Amino acid sequence: MLNILVSLRKPPAKEFLRILAGHSVDIHHGEPPEAAVLKKHYDMAIVEGAIDVLKSIKNSDPRTEVILLTEKDMDVISALREGASAVFTGSFDAEELKKIIYRTEGLNRLRKETYEIEGILSSRYIFNGVVGRNPHMLEIFNFITRIAPYYKTVTITGETGTGKEVMARALHAESPVKERPFVVFNCGGVVETLVEAELFGHKKGAFTGAVSDKAGLFEAAGEGAIFLDEVGELPVPTQSHLLRVLQDGEFRRIGSNQVLVARCRVIAATNRDLSEDVKRGRFRDDLFFRLTPLTIQMPPLRERKDDIPFLLRALLKRFSQRTGKNILGISRAAQAAFLSYNWPGNVRELENVIERAGMLAKETFIRVDDLPQYLREKKAAKGLDAEDTPLEEAIKGHIEAVLKHANNNRTRAAKILGISRRSLIRKIEKYSIK
Repeated sequence: MLNILVSLRKPPAKEFLRILAGHSVDIHHGEPPEAAVLKKHYDMAIVEGAIDVLKSIKNSDPRTEVILLTEKDMDVISALREGASAVFTGSFDAEELKKIIYRTEGLNRLRKETYEIEGILSSRYIFNGVVGRNPHMLEIFNFITRIAPYYKTVTITGETGTGKEVMARALHAESPVKERPFVVFNCGGVVETLVEAELFGHKKGAFTGAVSDKAGLFEAAGEGAIFLDEVGELPVPTQSHLLRVLQDGEFRRIGSNQVLVARCRVIAATNRDLSEDVKRGRFRDDLFFRLTPLTIQMPPLRERKDDIPFLLRALLKRFSQRTGKNILGISRAAQAAFLSYNWPGNVRELENVIERAGMLAKETFIRVDDLPQYLREKKAAKGLDAEDTPLEEAIKGHIEAVLKHANNNRTRAAKILGISRRSLIRKIEKYSIK
């Protein structure tokens, strides 16, 4: 059964109503149809008017199939390009209307099925808040699960914005000390002369400005974890003190002779190539070897584009919850623009774009016009339009990746995807997966 909006100047004929029998029909007179679409989702809108009415409805809800009735000649090709399902001049063609309703019912079933798959994929492998279905991300999740009970020191590498801190928090959440503190320190965000005081603490009078005793972050972390972000930025003298902590589990506050025990786990992160820094004398080789026995390499977003539709869904949900602005989704053309871009700023850049687009969106969907200029230009260069279906392409790509991960074992792949083997076979046939 479809939800159908009918907005005509004259009451609809009986034959017309007979065609719509069995569906939920709202007949509006006077109220602009786009206003009605903002209040409620309609699968189909049968409206009288010009292309501007069509555009308004599509801006309000791109999911609505729109049939235009006009008494004057209209540029039908332009209307179809703008998303009209059909254009009738003068009167309705009963048989054509029946076909459109039948086709819309099929589209509805497909959308619901796609949405269910998307929901399954969105709920699977959200690893302590980290979104990832790409095989590389699944390997990282598996690696963390295996080392979390035992690790003492782990280093996470990757480009800026790939989610190193988020992954560090996921690692902590998997560990036996997840209820203990998780302390963050940006090694490049503090004046060099104060780095050691921040990490190890100081005694009153140890230096100018030390007006009282102060515990450092290693003490504050207790039996939890300390996250040393951008560890490659640590001053060389501080590197030797960190080495002692990792090697002997001991440190002293500045100005004190009392030896304190470091009980916390250490997670380091860097976007630099530490091995190159060692060669250039910028980083101690002994500290490098202490930090890197267990290393997690975060892939850039351009190498896990099959995750983008699911990242978009998660980021959009987070934006709506935080701001109270109800954004239902992202238009197909906008999704296509997201997928065509290489994201040099990685997930952080993607999140910033969603924040911006969500704030600028006039309707309930983020559209191409809400995106930054460089993404709109990318869309134009690629020739993307509203007929692109990046979500389905992503679903197909994910199924292919899971099948590869499962060595083409369909039973195992279906279990990973959270669907039945029969359903997986239908998807393989539907998406022509070899």
